[in-house]
Amino acid sequence: MNQRFTLLINPPLWNAYAPHLAVPLLAGTLRDQGFAVHSYDASVEVLDWLLSADGLRALAEHGTRARDRHVAARAHLVHDHTVRDVDRAKAVLRNLDALSDAQEQAWARRVLRNAMWSVSAAFDGLRFDLVANDLYYSANSTQAVLESVNDPERNVYRWALDRLVPARYLDDPQLAIVGISMSADTQLIATMTAAAEIRRRRPDVRIVVGGNYATRMVEEWSAPHPFFEWVDAFVMSEGEEALPELVRRWNCGENISGIPGVVAAVDGSLVRTPARPVKLDGVSAPYFADLPLERYFAPGPILPVYASRSCAWKCAFCSIPFASGSFRSRPAAQTVDHLEHLMAEYGTRTFMFVDEILTLHVMREVAQEIVDRGLDLFWYGETRFAGGFSRKLAELLYQSGCRRINFGLESYNQRVLDLMVKGTKVEHVERTLQNVMASGIAPHLFVIHGFPGEKQEEAERTIAYAEEKIREAQTRYDNPYATWGGSPFILDLHSPIARDPQDFGIELIDPAPEHDLSLVREYTVSDGLTPKGAAEVARSAQGSTVIKRNVWFRTSTESALAEVEEFTFLRASLHAPIAEPLRSAPFCVIGTEHARVELACSAYKLPWNADEEGGSAVALYQGDRDRFVQLSWPIETGLEVLAQGMEIDRLAVWFAGNDVSWGGVTGRPLVDLLIRHGMLKDIGDQPLLREAAELAGWSWCREPAVLEAPHDSDLVLHSPVTGNTVRINPLGQLIWHLCAEEASPSDFAEYLPTGPEWHQAALDVVHELAALGFLYPASPAVDVGAARVATVSAAG
Repeated sequence: MNQRFTLLINPPLWNAYAPHLAVPLLAGTLRDQGFAVHSYDASVEVLDWLLSADGLRALAEHGTRARDRHVAARAHLVHDHTVRDVDRAKAVLRNLDALSDAQEQAWARRVLRNAMWSVSAAFDGLRFDLVANDLYYSANSTQAVLESVNDPERNVYRWALDRLVPARYLDDPQLAIVGISMSADTQLIATMTAAAEIRRRRPDVRIVVGGNYATRMVEEWSAPHPFFEWVDAFVMSEGEEALPELVRRWNCGENISGIPGVVAAVDGSLVRTPARPVKLDGVSAPYFADLPLERYFAPGPILPVYASRSCAWKCAFCSIPFASGSFRSRPAAQTVDHLEHLMAEYGTRTFMFVDEILTLHVMREVAQEIVDRGLDLFWYGETRFAGGFSRKLAELLYQSGCRRINFGLESYNQRVLDLMVKGTKVEHVERTLQNVMASGIAPHLFVIHGFPGEKQEEAERTIAYAEEKIREAQTRYDNPYATWGGSPFILDLHSPIARDPQDFGIELIDPAPEHDLSLVREYTVSDGLTPKGAAEVARSAQGSTVIKRNVWFRTSTESALAEVEEFTFLRASLHAPIAEPLRSAPFCVIGTEHARVELACSAYKLPWNADEEGGSAVALYQGDRDRFVQLSWPIETGLEVLAQGMEIDRLAVWFAGNDVSWGGVTGRPLVDLLIRHGMLKDIGDQPLLREAAELAGWSWCREPAVLEAPHDSDLVLHSPVTGNTVRINPLGQLIWHLCAEEASPSDFAEYLPTGPEWHQAALDVVHELAALGFLYPASPAVDVGAARVATVSAAG
């Protein structure tokens, strides 16, 4: 590099599936004005490395720091299996063709889950996932943030510093300015950790921090904050005008006072210049070329775009207008120009509109422009319920490539909507949803539980309505991608309700002094659900929500639609074999009395007592089937015996002689149960279980399962052993009930329709049910009664 440059960083943790728009927007703006700029998405870089074989090995060397012994044991159990599979699991999530294999998708998600368990166990107080990280240090406390930046033992970002701020930039003498975009509180500790390291290594480099969360945080300051030790300036609101001017002045050694939106510490005082809205008709196209688009956790690239900024409404619970200024939209032609540019430049056809709200006018204009230009793309965005959302508009949106729309339902009670100053009508909700679903677009419904004044029965009515609409989308419109999600009401400091709490019948509670950075307020209510009650409603709703990961059992001549979580908008429909819970691993059969077995799983001595009597315990984990088992036995020799590859009879005798039990089962039945659950594997020359079962002619037994919820002609089953939930059609139900009666081959022949195609279809269903852990082949060696009382507990 031969020109002084600005480095723009998006810190962890942000969306794992796609880039955040702020850094590419600012990079495009600086480039168009002639400034040298590089972009770095530290969020995906850190995430991608931690959730990799190399990262997990490095974490293992770092050691387990979690004080929670259950978390530590769980990480030990899954470690080897996860290191083996994690890179392939990410490749599955990034492969567009793999979307149609929902079983493969489910496997990949489980491997990533295990990897996140391993990361969580490596740092005390860390709960690590793809959405938000709970750290040992609180982002609500200045003191905690100050302590975190130098603690690699409890701050994962300090430990992963070379991924947070790479040396190739820090060691470059041409680096002049670093800009960090902080959009959420989940990024605060990573932001300040990065700023502190840059200041330590390069005191000559200027550092500026901006973004939505920075705007709201800085608004509360009346004097220079300790963060100014590392940060030279903060930018409030939008940065397309402020940042280029900051870069120009700093590069020229000029004073930065008077730049709109800039806040700085000058001679012991806090100096701020009010921000002003950016005009959208001449903004630059975002620049994504520096970002690793192939490493996001999605079959992408999926690129963020926008057609408007801020929101035209002032809902009582929302702080968006505070940090985003007035509502503005840009010409539809310019928006679609950028879409065409991004399609040509980055080879993508999938976009997410990140507008705070897509008004009906904006959606109509943009959709019509896309259709008129004949662009072949897919997109989703967020809007609100309105009387003008007609069937004609919904069909235009679908024609333009819209496959999903997020709606702020919040409540299905007009009284509560009025309390929220939402500006929507209940009668508009049903009409809009019918139009959207009939056009082929999947809706997502956002729900707020417990807005001040809402009553229990009103909250429950909203939940019931949301579940009804999702069920209707699946059954009436054959669209399994409709979803809903709710969360308890959170009172944001910059929302209208916080400004005038008395108007909403609440009283704010000041935060503790050590929570000086908190932008959320606790409160008391005079009527309706309390915050605790709202949390209870949210928890109960999670348990009663319509099953979101559907598994449709069909005959071999029918197609199956499997939900693929975050990526459902990529296609109008996805056809897959019956998908979801477990990858099939080869079942093994005990064919002779002298077959030999060996350990086929990870094992870990649990650090807590296994029972009330204080006995020891060993946990086993079978990765291919994702099964956890806890056994009580003599620790000293138990694992060695399992690992010896002992003959089955000798092993059964050893178990019985040492009084080893699992759910009250001892001896030979216990060995058989361990084999069925994948903890032991046959190492003799016996046929695979599936082959043996076919030769035996429909000799199958059911694993214990409970009826989750009946629906139309299908039956929903839930396995307490594996945690899997499946929906089976009439053919599957017939087989299920025949297995319950331990039906003979002649029974199957009597009840099944004649013909080889029916025989094969039924056999396919049996094999899938077996792969998912709902059936197992009958064997003289298996004690069915013992299986009924066996207890298996899934970790986490």
